[in-house]
Amino acid sequence: MTDVSSDFIEQKKAELEEDDPRRKLETLCQERRIECSWIWHEPVGLRFRVGFPNGREKRWQYITIDEAQGILSVDFPAFTYMGDFDAALFTTSQTIEAAIRSDLSNFAFFEIPGVKKIEHPQLEFPVLEEDVEDEPRFGPRIRPTDAWVLEFSPTPDRPDLKVEMGSASREFTVISDRRRRRVIARDRTPLPNGLGRFPTLRISGVQVTRHDEALDLLKRISGAIFFELDLQYGVAASIIPSFASERARRGSRVQQERAQRSPRNPQNQYPEKPLSLYWYGRSSGIPLLEYLAYYQVLEYFFPSFSHRDTLEKLRNELLDPRFRADDDSNLVRIISLTSGTGKGFGSERDQLRSTIAGCVTEGHVRDFIENNEVLHEHFSGKQKIKDVAHLNLADARNDFLTAVANRVYEIRCRIVHTKEDGGRDAADLLLPFSKEAEELGPDIELVKYLAQKVLIAGASHLRL
Repeated sequence: MTDVSSDFIEQKKAELEEDDPRRKLETLCQERRIECSWIWHEPVGLRFRVGFPNGREKRWQYITIDEAQGILSVDFPAFTYMGDFDAALFTTSQTIEAAIRSDLSNFAFFEIPGVKKIEHPQLEFPVLEEDVEDEPRFGPRIRPTDAWVLEFSPTPDRPDLKVEMGSASREFTVISDRRRRRVIARDRTPLPNGLGRFPTLRISGVQVTRHDEALDLLKRISGAIFFELDLQYGVAASIIPSFASERARRGSRVQQERAQRSPRNPQNQYPEKPLSLYWYGRSSGIPLLEYLAYYQVLEYFFPSFSHRDTLEKLRNELLDPRFRADDDSNLVRIISLTSGTGKGFGSERDQLRSTIAGCVTEGHVRDFIENNEVLHEHFSGKQKIKDVAHLNLADARNDFLTAVANRVYEIRCRIVHTKEDGGRDAADLLLPFSKEAEELGPDIELVKYLAQKVLIAGASHLRL
């Protein structure tokens, strides 16, 4: 974004085509008190952005001419985005719609009994074909290019609540992040009647107007539906996060400087078991599992680094001229140094500290954080993960590596321990789909960096 005067912006706006749909969208936004503005970007030029409602927050999006035309084609429905999901509450129709995916593939949805193909997508209210018994659930009758729907039977206590999965509605297609993502062309091209080529969960008749109530309803209903689909049909589904939250978790990861030289044959070999854990973390795609996988890489090396640290302390104790073998207090110090739990010496927190100190220096970690804007802001700004150690980059007097080890350990405990595990004063469990989990990206980058460093420290010469 380039800093230019408002007069310059107005001059560039005057050069737009009179029928530019962004002009009309701007007028509608102003009528509905939705914040919007024009921005000059080099070298792109003039861009239009809208702060769509998202509860008490805004979800800012740059709108292209095609996207503005799409939003206007459905009469700019009254809606609010929902939390950190690619989901929206359409307030006029009292409908919640959320983009979903299956961990297997979206084809897995077609395997569920009751899926129907929409035969007449050109009609405003598509007619559905009747079920045909003894037909294969997935085959020529329902193809990836077909519009489809799966209706759930209503519950007796809420007959007015309609729940279904299927091709995205025309209204949701034009506002969904899914349309805005750079995915394969067939996924971005709508079906006839504007239906999207991606699946959604739709909940109609919700009778709520407040964002928080709708978000709570979406979480409860989707959680129950997806769990039972997994139980009955083995289909693991989830709501897709918004583009912004996914960038916060993934896209804002450290932009590593790539080596300029061509790759060479490897000179090192790395321990098989911790390397397997590292690749599990890289391929997980689930923040909490990824964090734990990298932590387990560090944990694998606890014995070797804690022994090394303890031996150094023991050596220093024995070399002290004041040490006396006939002094019980001296021997007690020796016993305390060599007494540990498990395969390593010291508490788990101490072993983690020894492992981190054995593979990186304070300068390494400071440079890693300070040289990346996202990491620096995350660790220096307001705490986004509660009940964990704060990394004070400005404080050069305290032991920075101890603070790093404490933070890594305390986040790990919040993932695997409940409050009951640690007593009354223990921290709350860090839940998978919480706001804190969405903010965990920079901490994942930190523990991944430490896992990389400990793998390097544990490497040996590659023998072929």
